This record gives sequence, C-alpha cells and structure tokens, in this order.
Amino acid sequence: MNTKNIILKNQGLKSLFFAGLKLVLITLVLSMSFSCSDEGCDYDDPCVESCEIFEDFEDETLGTQGNWIGITTSNVEFQTRNGSQVLFVQDGSGGTIAYNGVDFPRDFNAQGCALRLDIEYLSGSNNGLTTDNGIGVYSDTDPLNAAVRAFFILNASNLITSGNPPTTIEVPLELASGTTLPSNSFGTWVINPSTTPAADVASFNTLIQNAQGVYFAIDEGENPAEQWWFDNFCFKQCCPN
Repeated sequence: MNTKNIILKNQGLKSLFFAGLKLVLITLVLSMSFSCSDEGCDYDDPCVESCEIFEDFEDETLGTQGNWIGITTSNVEFQTRNGSQVLFVQDGSGGTIAYNGVDFPRDFNAQGCALRLDIEYLSGSNNGLTTDNGIGVYSDTDPLNAAVRAFFILNASNLITSGNPPTTIEVPLELASGTTLPSNSFGTWVINPSTTPAADVASFNTLIQNAQGVYFAIDEGENPAEQWWFDNFCFKQCCPN
C-alpha cells in the first residue's frame, strides 16, 4: 500500500471515529434530558389552563327540574334565557335553598383546581341589590339537615348585582392547610358548624373529598321575590399560582 492510500485510510478512520463520538454525545445529552427526575429537571410546566364543561343544561327538558330540589322555593326549573338553557330558581316564603344530591361528584378535590359557574340575580323590591352568595357543599341527605356544610362567600369586590348580566365566579377546589380554609380573588370558604380553626380545617378536608351534593342559598331579603339563574358549571384545570 502506497503512502497516499495509507493517508486516505487514516483520514477515513478519523472521520468515522469523530462521527461515532458525536453520535454518542448526542445520545447521552438526550438521555439526560428525558430521564431526569422531577426534582432534577428544569422544564416548563406542560399544564395548560382550561375549563371542562360539567353541566350547561342544554340536554335538559325545559320546564322540568331534573335532580334539583327546592326547599320553600316557589319555582325550580330549566328555562331558556339569553339563548341558553339555564337552571332557574325563585324564592318562596321562609328560608329557601335549592340543592342537588345526585348529579355532582363526591370528591370535588379530585375534579380540578376550581369550579367555575355563571350566576344571574334579580332582587325584587325591598331586597338587597347585591349578594355574596356563591355555592355550597354538604354532607348527609340535604343541606338543612347536614352535619357539616361549607359555603363559598364572595368578596366585596366580586358581589353579584341585581339586573346585571350573568357573573362568572371561580370557587377554589383544594384541601385546607394550617388554620385557614381555601380562598381566592373571588371569595373564601366558610364552614358550619364552626368550632376551632384546626377542627374546621379537618372537617372541610373531609367534606370536600366526600360531599353529598351542592346547594344554593336563595334568600337575600324578607320579600320572597328573588330570582336566580345558574349555568355553565365547569371544572377548571391548571389554575395559576
């Protein structure tokens, strides 16, 4: 073999060596990128904020009430309003509640980071023009006889105003920690009966993972004329911190 052939052969071997080394390095880098533990990885959170519709009443029969039950209500039924089917509740004489112990999941904490819904309110004469009523969850058979109830009360900056278009609220779905119940920019959870902060936290955490159903408080004054519309229940995923 002449000198020229030896040189060409050596150059070919060298090129082959560096090509192989490059392939090994690329494989090693990719392996490190995709096999690291959660604690060691430095990547963007792939979670994308969304809200999965749970109930919008579009499949319900108008004029019926489905599994919604009213306590001293004058009317509970599905109606068409603003081009959409909604749940309508009208106040009656006495303490008024509308509740559903069938359609909603028991473990709210497992559904997402928040429950979003639309609420529209018409006060009627001599009743409060604004309301802080959100939504509640309860244990046992119904809200009035429940051993434990939790209710989401809206902040002063997020009250629902009589006669306004539907207001969207977001209710945090998470376990309580320390000595306070969950809250967000819309409002805060309260519990009944309330005893000590530690006991309230324990009761709330048990309830939010094993609720019998949901309820709405309908009263906002002494005149039984309040009208309410509820729509677009969805479970929000990936709430911002």
